[in-house]
Amino acid sequence: MARIDRYIALALLAFSIGYGYLAWVHPLLPFEARMPFKPNTMPLGLAVLGILFSSLLLLLPNNDEPPKDAEGWRGFAWKDTALLIGLAIGYAILLRPIGFIASTTLFIILSSRVLGETNLFRSTITGLITSGLIWYLVDEVLGIYLVATPGFLGGSL
Repeated sequence: MARIDRYIALALLAFSIGYGYLAWVHPLLPFEARMPFKPNTMPLGLAVLGILFSSLLLLLPNNDEPPKDAEGWRGFAWKDTALLIGLAIGYAILLRPIGFIASTTLFIILSSRVLGETNLFRSTITGLITSGLIWYLVDEVLGIYLVATPGFLGGSL
């Protein structure tokens, strides 16, 4: 591990110790004292994990060879990633105007095409079943109202 990696691990260790201390001394309300999961439980867990992993980085033997995948970012599918991010933004924009089922189905179909699926029928069926099932679980089972169709088809905005 290079020298800069050791400094970063040391800084993360110091941060984790400080974070853990502040989570430990955080005042609790009287009713929170007997709760099994307190407001400071997760911060304490994160601090312990940070201390553990940064200590391991500092204490494990040093290997100065660059890792095999140090240049792996050059072969990353940047265009596909940008397309998927654009599709996710488009999905969020179209969610209200065209409804949950149509926008989710469209997102699944288009993103499966970006990821290499060539069978349009399979993508469409998968998108319809998945979006319909998710809508049913959220709206009917969980009781969280979710507009399934746009306003001109009977749904309300």
